[in-house]
Amino acid sequence: MEQSDFNVNNFDSIRPYNDEELKLAIERILLVPEFYKMMKWVYPGLSKSAIQRMMRDVRTVDEFQSEISGPAFKMAIQTTTSGLSFTNFESLSKEHAYLFLSNHRDIILDSAILNVSLLEQGFKSTQIAIGDNLLRQQVIEDIVRSNKNFIVNRNVSAKEIFYYSQRLSNYISNTIDQDNTSIWIAQREGRSKDGDDRTATGLLKMFAMSGTNIEDTLLKLNIIPMAVSYEYDPCDLLKTNELMHLKQFGEYEKKSGEDFLSMLKGITGHKGHVNITMGKALNSDIEHMRSIVNKNEKYRYLTAAIDKQMHQIYHLWPTNYIAYDLLNGTKDFKDHYSQIQKIAFGNYIRANAFKLSLNRKKTKLPKENFLSVAKEIMLQMYANPVVNRKSN
Repeated sequence: MEQSDFNVNNFDSIRPYNDEELKLAIERILLVPEFYKMMKWVYPGLSKSAIQRMMRDVRTVDEFQSEISGPAFKMAIQTTTSGLSFTNFESLSKEHAYLFLSNHRDIILDSAILNVSLLEQGFKSTQIAIGDNLLRQQVIEDIVRSNKNFIVNRNVSAKEIFYYSQRLSNYISNTIDQDNTSIWIAQREGRSKDGDDRTATGLLKMFAMSGTNIEDTLLKLNIIPMAVSYEYDPCDLLKTNELMHLKQFGEYEKKSGEDFLSMLKGITGHKGHVNITMGKALNSDIEHMRSIVNKNEKYRYLTAAIDKQMHQIYHLWPTNYIAYDLLNGTKDFKDHYSQIQKIAFGNYIRANAFKLSLNRKKTKLPKENFLSVAKEIMLQMYANPVVNRKSN
């Protein structure tokens, strides 16, 4: 692909739907039977015709978010969590747009919880980055683009990646600087399966592609690290299965519909307590980059600064401390949990490992040490945030 064939300032194929495009998207969504199953979970008393009327009454993308997706996510939060808390939201200004650089545990909820929280506190909602690998079904693309998601193209060749990255960088810069609209984006491609939150340096390089000076370009984005933490990861079983395959075979091939299953499990599964913490703007770290001569060293410095802050602001739950002590055979953090909590979490881990073992034959994973390996991987998933906090 030559640059002349690719307009890095044409965002039509990746931006969220506009109000004019919403009507057709809604009609396509209403043709899909699975959509009604999802809506019945949120609104069990509504008939199919009532759902259709509610959807067709929506005229704008803002209405779609405030009347359809917002209430749906609120219902999910109320019925599947033990409470939602926020830290340092008072540092945000309603007049400014931000690039929320977030750890990533759940495909949908990480950003959805942020948006519900922002709307309830009088802020504008953010636009949300989502990989095109998750949009294999038209209905999913229609739902997310109606909900202010923009697309990150993953499946592109090495030759094309520069142009796609340039377009994405221009889009992010334009959305924040020109439209004064905030953006949520994960700190790296894909969810953190093992609980070890790390920023992809390449992502920071992409952010800077929209300008000529690295520091000036990054400063315009108002980057704020954000950490979302779940007491219980509703997808921990699915993630453990994937990690066991990676450990045993060195690879894992997702089955058809597996990402959609993860989305549903993330929304409907139990999460316990959930916290979102806003970090400090990276302005001082970005200014410090000016004193670093080597370009790659600049990005390595900023990556390390983001990771350090992310690990410090991550809200640690008793489940994290218990997992660390169980994994290491210690009592280092016994003051952070009760004996009853320890027993309950230990039982939870054992029960999940047993559930995995029931499907072992279908997965081709070896029988030997299956339960102990599954428990160790799951405990590590919950313990890694504690490991990272200790290392800072």
